[in-house]
Amino acid sequence: MIEAHISGPRGSLYFSAPTTPYDLETLRTHVREADFVSPHQVQVDLRLDRGDRALAPNVTSLIREFASRGIEVRVGRLKTAHR
Repeated sequence: MIEAHISGPRGSLYFSAPTTPYDLETLRTHVREADFVSPHQVQVDLRLDRGDRALAPNVTSLIREFASRGIEVRVGRLKTAHR
């Protein structure tokens, strides 16, 4: 699972989805659109489920892409509820 809070001077967007290639591309699209509206003023607070290791290289690539565009990215783990 991936959760992202995308924020900038024009507003914010909360995104939550399974960690799949499709959903990572959807996240990329949302961040690019926000950066287009407010270049170099977008922040992404990204939370990931620790169990989603299969797509870790894709997530790492996405984070690097954002950073190279001047987008501030903060990464953390999703908190899971204890039963």
